[in-house]
Amino acid sequence: MEPVMPDPATLLPTSFAAVSPVLDEVIERWHAAEPGLGNWMEVVATLPPREPDGWQRLVEHLQLINTFQWHEEDRSRARGAGDTVLAGVKRSIDESNRRRVQAVDQLDAVIHAGFSSLGTIDPDAPLNSESPGSIIDRLSVLALKAWHAAEAVVEAAPNERRAMQDRLAMLREQQRDLGGCLDDLLAGIRQGRVGLKLYRQIKLYRDAETGRLVADLD
Repeated sequence: MEPVMPDPATLLPTSFAAVSPVLDEVIERWHAAEPGLGNWMEVVATLPPREPDGWQRLVEHLQLINTFQWHEEDRSRARGAGDTVLAGVKRSIDESNRRRVQAVDQLDAVIHAGFSSLGTIDPDAPLNSESPGSIIDRLSVLALKAWHAAEAVVEAAPNERRAMQDRLAMLREQQRDLGGCLDDLLAGIRQGRVGLKLYRQIKLYRDAETGRLVADLD
């Protein structure tokens, strides 16, 4: 029996236009549920994934991680936050960064599998400086910035609204430009003009108990 090949449609985002709604939907769901959200486990329980298996589910997961981390960083800047709160937030952000790195790795692995199933990866083609997953990660953060900038436009005093609208317009332009870079990269790999390698990100840190450098390989 011939092995069943994965459906490239579930593995490969076709364009920024396909990715962007997934990012925005997670942010909207977060802010609708925000009053009841707490630590990461509560977030996952309250906002379970809606997308099917494949790249969409992984993009949704990555956006949820970045949205959680954005609001953890807000907590670290809260007026009157004491040392105990700040220490807890610092540990939470460290754990979130680890989840984010793993999520980008998983997304790149799925995309690599999709192009491999199509047979379009040319090992001799020049590489891009960023992977598709890392560009989508940056788009995820830009989506958060744009959402909060739009919120700030509504809340701004009349004499500040124009400046905030200009910032929002700049963020939208950045989204379009970076989205175009993602489109070009995906098209280049599909056409064999751009290569794609799968790298494993490794985080090095000094263990608090032993004082030794440890490589996070999980």
